[in-house]
Amino acid sequence: MGLRNCLECGKLCMENPSKLCPECYAEEERHEYTISEYLRKTGKATIEEIHRDTGVKEKIIMRMLRSGRLFSDGLIGYPCEMCRQPIYEGRLCSDCSSGLAKKIQRSNEDRELERHAEYQRTGLRMYTKDEPKK
Repeated sequence: MGLRNCLECGKLCMENPSKLCPECYAEEERHEYTISEYLRKTGKATIEEIHRDTGVKEKIIMRMLRSGRLFSDGLIGYPCEMCRQPIYEGRLCSDCSSGLAKKIQRSNEDRELERHAEYQRTGLRMYTKDEPKK
């Protein structure tokens, strides 16, 4: 185990899976409890509403969501990573997700066409020796 700086406060601490010092980890557990209680009372909420009503920083809420410490089950709305539209699951909204899939597919098709064109230009062929005809 090595040393690293805490993600939250920057203090030097022992390396651990949470990447937080013990004090910040304890604070994050308190925040997790606060958010869980808030969601039990309100039901569905966005990150901005949780931040406004509980005082927990949006950055901390997002880190807890990404690490799996908060199981939103469609209760917490957060922005899509591409277009910033509110979503309740995943990292991208359906429009951005399908658009990204189409771009990847087009890129793969273009790469395949380039490979085929390169093959045609270089004239790389496989030749075999035919058996002499009798």
